[in-house]
Amino acid sequence: MVTSRSDLEANACFLFDPRLPDDEKDSDIEWEAKLRVKARDLPRLLREGFYWDQANLDWESGYVQLDLSSDTDIHAGDPWSRSRTFFLSDLGDDPQWTAKLVVYAKKTAVVSNFAIEDINMDTMTWATAWTKADESGDVSQWVYLWDRYDPEENFSAIYYDMPLKGWWPWPRADFDDDDVTLVNEAAE
Repeated sequence: MVTSRSDLEANACFLFDPRLPDDEKDSDIEWEAKLRVKARDLPRLLREGFYWDQANLDWESGYVQLDLSSDTDIHAGDPWSRSRTFFLSDLGDDPQWTAKLVVYAKKTAVVSNFAIEDINMDTMTWATAWTKADESGDVSQWVYLWDRYDPEENFSAIYYDMPLKGWWPWPRADFDDDDVTLVNEAAE
């Protein structure tokens, strides 16, 4: 049993960019954001829903990186040269997850002025979860995949067609934008 969230490896990832669902897949984009989640119990996170908003952000831990030449998350061909990192965690009494949101861009102004509200279901392009990855991070046992641009490849290996909640984009019973708002309504 994992006793510390720092012992966990990422087992879910969500990808966002500013293109809206009707935009072309190959259109130029100013930024791309990757939310890597470390869940203690991935099936539970799928079953109960993955929820977060601005209250989950640890604003004091974030930073901007101006040189990505040694960043292992950047792949050959990626145009990004800057990033901004945010850290998030489950606020429950028995925290089930922690996450790192990294926003990539070509210009410092884009990452420094990035609005967290730009992360939403309309800007999500891809989501995945897995149970096993090797030491280099290559995934070998996928349990969930959703791709906005390749929907025939979507699958949920654990819960099949059970409607998922929160930030899981598919399958959905009925979608309600209030389900995943980033505004902390308790603070309003």
